[in-house]
Amino acid sequence: MKKIVFTSCFILTILLGCEPYFSGLDIKNDHQPDIETVMGDINQYPSLIGGAYNNWWHHMLGAYDGDTWILATNSDAYTAGAGNWDLQVYYYRRNYEKPMIPNTDKNAGFPKTLWYNHYSKISTVRNMLAMISNKGLIFKEDNKDQTYKILANCYFLMGAFYTELSLLFDKCFIITEETDLQKITVDDIRPASEVKETALSYLDKCIELCNSHNFSNFTGLLPLDAVGDNIKLRQFAKFMAARAIAYQPRTKAEYADIDWEKVKNYISEGLTMDIKAVLPMQGWQEWSYAAASWPGGNQWGRVGLRVINMMAYPNDPGAIWPLPIDFGQGQTLPEANSPDYRLGTDFVYYPSVNTPTGGLSYDGYSKYSSYVLNRFSESGQPSGEGELYFLTKAESDLLYAEAALHTGDISKAVELINNTRQKRGKLNDININSTREAILEAIFYERFVECGYAYTATPFYDRRRTPIDKFQLTTRSFRQLPIPVLELSFYGLETYTFGGELEAYDEYEF
Repeated sequence: MKKIVFTSCFILTILLGCEPYFSGLDIKNDHQPDIETVMGDINQYPSLIGGAYNNWWHHMLGAYDGDTWILATNSDAYTAGAGNWDLQVYYYRRNYEKPMIPNTDKNAGFPKTLWYNHYSKISTVRNMLAMISNKGLIFKEDNKDQTYKILANCYFLMGAFYTELSLLFDKCFIITEETDLQKITVDDIRPASEVKETALSYLDKCIELCNSHNFSNFTGLLPLDAVGDNIKLRQFAKFMAARAIAYQPRTKAEYADIDWEKVKNYISEGLTMDIKAVLPMQGWQEWSYAAASWPGGNQWGRVGLRVINMMAYPNDPGAIWPLPIDFGQGQTLPEANSPDYRLGTDFVYYPSVNTPTGGLSYDGYSKYSSYVLNRFSESGQPSGEGELYFLTKAESDLLYAEAALHTGDISKAVELINNTRQKRGKLNDININSTREAILEAIFYERFVECGYAYTATPFYDRRRTPIDKFQLTTRSFRQLPIPVLELSFYGLETYTFGGELEAYDEYEF
């Protein structure tokens, strides 16, 4: 017989919303309204959906809590000027062994905050879907049943949330509108591969509704009307589905198992615009790591020297990575030279130090670089104006190029690569006569330049999955996140973690 074990008081309170139960006891708190009372009016659902979209972006950018920022330093896309959120701990440097994720401290924010932030969003959307299903709620506009608009957005959001959980964590709870929240057990913890399939099932439901209905979406869901109608919402859902499949591998060995035909079927109708906010904008006062790295701002981080080394001419003295052991405080590399025009426009040589901590080099210059990010980052300026990016059309195009290459459409792959490589970088080295290996390397190169500085988990996903050895994560880097110790301890499960040890897949030494 299946043993009933209530989830931890933390996740249970999140999932039950305003109907909390005491941990381990089936005792209702009568002083709080229950879910049916709070969510009985379907007319409030558009505002709840808008809040879910906003929280999704906020949490994924990691504003002010640094959760996703750690992924950026672990992938060496950024280097940290200050020690906040343990950012410096995970940046690679010579003769330095990255540690394991300290998944024994119940008070540690990472990866706990990422876990509970996602389940808090799932709770809201899951409850809306459950109420519609169980109570037969109908949403009307102009006296017409348009419940499908609520459903399409809820399916998209559930798909997006589970996509990210499947990419970040090795295992997760799978909780849907059909789940009995009072009977969740350890059996509901499933591997990331199954979480991915849950994400895809929700995204497919969204796509199906967008195919069968023409509609203008609710306002205020994402900036620039990014999901403003059924066509845009369908495109975003297909982009997310392609990400769920293509970014799932934790190693280059797993990369060989990607179903590229399936990825191509989704991504051939992906994003047609950047997902970004034009600031100042009410409700968007937060800032990303890109904003924190703006040259005129506080410079909490800088562009990782690994990226500069990738872009510069071979053996360029201004692009040494990792820095020598004896490279100490106060020393500065010269400006690097590159055939890529973007090393000078997107990434700007800026050796002077300006941070709220009093200096990027306070614990050794080797932890940072002389390059600041001059793109995706204008929101860091004192006026609060500029553009705050999340996901880009370039990421969608390059994912399409990757799928096209693996399915034999070389000309399409080259066309999409050169949208950025040739037009922005002024590089003319990739064409239909290039080798497959050269094209694949160019795709990942472009991804690290074009896609690594908006949502900072993207270069982490790319580094762990790439088959190009020199682009792989550095040794002892974590490649996924464990279930937080808070959940494990409630169930009496053994604590575990990732990173910090030389693994079998760490074949490329640095």
